[in-house]
Amino acid sequence: MSYRNRVSVLNVCAASALAVCLNASSYAQAPAPVQAPAAPAAPTPGIPPQKTVQNYTPVTDAMLRAPKPEDWLLFRGNYQGWGYSPLEQVNKANVKNLQLVWSRAMEPGTNEITPIVHDGIMYIGNPSDVIQAVDAVSGEIIWEYRHPLPSRTSFPSIWGQRKRSISLYGDYVIFATWNNFIVGLDARTGRRVWQSDRGGDLFVQNSSGPIVTNGMVIAGSTCQVAGHGCYVTGHDARNGEELWRNEMIPRPGQPGDETWAGAPFEKRWMTGVWGQLTYDPGLDLIYYGSSGAGPASEVQRGTIGGTMAGTNTRFAVKPKTGEVVWRHQTLPRDNWDQECTFEMMVIDTPVNPDANAAGMLSANPDARRGPRKTLTGVPCKTGIAWSFDAATGEFLWAKQTVEQNIVARIDGKGAVSVNEALVLSDVNKTYRICPTYSGGRDWPMGAYNPKMNVMFMPLSNACIDSTPRTDREAAPQFLYNTTNVARFPAGKDKVGRIDAISVETGRTVWSWETRASNYSPLLATGSGLLFNGSVDRYLRAFNADNGEVAWQTRLHARASGGAITYSVGGRQYIAIAAGGGPAAIGAPLNLTPEVDAANEGNVMYVFALPQ
Repeated sequence: MSYRNRVSVLNVCAASALAVCLNASSYAQAPAPVQAPAAPAAPTPGIPPQKTVQNYTPVTDAMLRAPKPEDWLLFRGNYQGWGYSPLEQVNKANVKNLQLVWSRAMEPGTNEITPIVHDGIMYIGNPSDVIQAVDAVSGEIIWEYRHPLPSRTSFPSIWGQRKRSISLYGDYVIFATWNNFIVGLDARTGRRVWQSDRGGDLFVQNSSGPIVTNGMVIAGSTCQVAGHGCYVTGHDARNGEELWRNEMIPRPGQPGDETWAGAPFEKRWMTGVWGQLTYDPGLDLIYYGSSGAGPASEVQRGTIGGTMAGTNTRFAVKPKTGEVVWRHQTLPRDNWDQECTFEMMVIDTPVNPDANAAGMLSANPDARRGPRKTLTGVPCKTGIAWSFDAATGEFLWAKQTVEQNIVARIDGKGAVSVNEALVLSDVNKTYRICPTYSGGRDWPMGAYNPKMNVMFMPLSNACIDSTPRTDREAAPQFLYNTTNVARFPAGKDKVGRIDAISVETGRTVWSWETRASNYSPLLATGSGLLFNGSVDRYLRAFNADNGEVAWQTRLHARASGGAITYSVGGRQYIAIAAGGGPAAIGAPLNLTPEVDAANEGNVMYVFALPQ
């Protein structure tokens, strides 16, 4: 272990016994040293000869803090997670004229990528760690990298197969692999320059990709079917060296251990940070959220009454050291896998929550009104929108969107009380739970339009009847260890939904619903458009003022990737990946059996106005 890694472990484990911290089990130990790249692989049959990205401009911190509108330089367009582009060439009047200008096949597998575009080059993360650079105007491939992986049959978990995002920084394309490496490729040639093994078994994976700032690569992890919890790591962007590590689940003797109701450490499963990370350059804070614990029933996992510190918690962290500046648990005692790991956006806004807004659960009576920097979004599957002071974590307001019966109340300081009648405490009982284990929202990200001060959230109307399993013992590979049947909430017959919510007041501006699940991230543009894919294979453009559909086109398969927009040579493009999506996991398809949700093959589609 390097000196810096040893120091970082001591910092992370403050208030812990040194022996406990340095003798952690293998999946939580500091990783092996950074590995030198292997010799270049022989050309892959069927792959065109590798070319070089010409006139590549290294990506600086200044560029990432203020991306030029022509690029799509970060996962969500900016560090703050807005999913917004100021481009206006495609507008409400001409969007109906959009046409396909190119498409290209992608690798098979779960496909949820948001591509990155820089100076006319699109960088694409394919399933199973295949990275490509292509010409963003023509779709012509420039180079391709295939990361060497163990046999697919050796993977106990599928979650890391997908690539939701990759990152550009300096001269590197940086991404997290299925087998838990952080890798840096030469952005010009696709050759591997460095890789860093984050250690552990193949249960520890990453599905949402890293964020890079000020020379640091920050990456979360998922342990969805693991008999242990996960962590967030910080790495030197020059060589991948791990400099700090934050575990989610407290160990015996650490702060928060007492909240796990006496459950032994080896029975504390799954908690990780698999959602998107956001960053505020002014405060120099990284924001992320953790997931719940397994199995679903607290009786089965032995945590009766325990609030389980580290689970379903929002964290604000210093990227250089991993120091936690503030935290807030948005769902204690989770019995329903309502993972609070989704993005929250950094937004400067007046704060004037409307107590009479539909769904408003709580507003802090002591919070200063007026302008302030907030962390606002829908971080959990519950579908509850939250707003905090971004610097201090002070609770501002919380508002319900979709039907939910899990949270009973939230007090003026943001403390949550769950509905005791729905705690899975009787293994012989069936519980009607809203929303489902897949959530009133899932990983598909929302968007924010700063001209309107409105955020737009992709949601789902669905509930389940859930019954704990008694025919087998709880085990990590069983995930929830329940039997679940999806149902519609009372008065609903449409699953898909988008809510437009005022960031200042919490009022719902409009709500759009559709029969099929719209299981795809949102994109907002400066011209007042909103783009969203769907399980029914449509890519749609909405009028952001009222939610009316302004244009739609049908793709070959589910449109499950993140839509982006960019401009090259004065022409604006819209791009989205389709096919191979996890909609069968995240969307209750049994509620809409008539929907044509074809899912074969992966394709990147790019649209533009006629020239």
